Amino acid sequence: MTDAAVTARGLKKGFGRRAVLDGLDLTIEPAEAIGLLGANGAGKTTLLKSLLGLLSVDAGRCSLLGESSAALSPPTRARIAYVPQTPAQFPWLSGKAMLRYVSAFYPVFDWDYVRELVARWKLALRTPIGVLSPGQQQRLSIVRALATRPDLLVLDEPIASLDPATRIAVIDELMSERARRPVTILFSSHLIGDLERLCSKFAILVSGRIAVMDTVAWFKSLVRVGLEGDEAALDQTTIPGAALVRKVANGRRIAIIERAAATHLAETLPSTIRLTTDQPDIEALASEWMQ
Repeated sequence: MTDAAVTARGLKKGFGRRAVLDGLDLTIEPAEAIGLLGANGAGKTTLLKSLLGLLSVDAGRCSLLGESSAALSPPTRARIAYVPQTPAQFPWLSGKAMLRYVSAFYPVFDWDYVRELVARWKLALRTPIGVLSPGQQQRLSIVRALATRPDLLVLDEPIASLDPATRIAVIDELMSERARRPVTILFSSHLIGDLERLCSKFAILVSGRIAVMDTVAWFKSLVRVGLEGDEAALDQTTIPGAALVRKVANGRRIAIIERAAATHLAETLPSTIRLTTDQPDIEALASEWMQ
C-alpha cells in the first residue's frame, strides 16, 4: 500500500490561550491537488508550517511522504518545495544568484526549466531581489520551487500579489506539471476560481479542524436551501444528507445539500415551512462553512 503524501492526526497548535489547530485530521493521497480554504485567521498558514515541520505542534502527529514532519531526512526534504505567502529570498542577491545558491542544496535543479519559465514570465534575474515588485518576487519564488521538480508542492497564498495574466499563467503551469508527472499539491488561497481549475479536491478549515473535504465535482453538485417557518417545526425537521445546516435566526435555516436530496426534501416538508433553493458558486458555498 502506498503511503499517503500528507497525513495529520489529532494536530493541536495554539498561541497563548488561542487554539489555532484543534485536533485536526487530514490525509492527502499522492498526485492529489488540494485547495485549502478558510477565513482569514482560520489557521491555514499555521497548518502548512506545522505539516512542513517549521512549527512544532502541541499534540498530534503529521508526516510527509512517509516520514515524520518533525524528522524529515535530507533526501525527503529535497522532494518537497514550499512557496510562502511572503517569500524571504535574500534581498541583496540577484534572482540568478539566489537560484544558483539554492540549487546547491538539491540533487535536482532543472536549469532548462528555469530559463523557460523566466522567459515566459518575464523575470529580471539580474536585478537585486529587494527592488523587485511583490509580484515579481513571488514569481521568482514559484520558479525556485518548481525548478526542484518536487514530489510535494506546498503553496501558501502564492498568487494573491500577481496580476490576472500571471495568475492564469501560474495555474496553467501547475496544471501542466500535474499532467506531466504525479506531483502532489497543497495550495492555500482565497482565489477559489483559480483553484477550481487546478484542484481535485477542496478542504475547508474551520475552528481548527477540516470541516469538509471532498472533490470539486461534489461541491459543484451542492445547492443552498433556505428554510423559513415556525421555529418549533424547524427544530423538529431533519434534513437527510445535508453537508451543513446553519441557524441564521429563529425561524430561519440554511442547508447545503445535493440537488437530488433538495428535491426530495421539498416534497416531504410540512406546509408550515417554506423552502427556497439556489445554486451558488463554490466560493459562496465555502463561505457558508466559514460563517
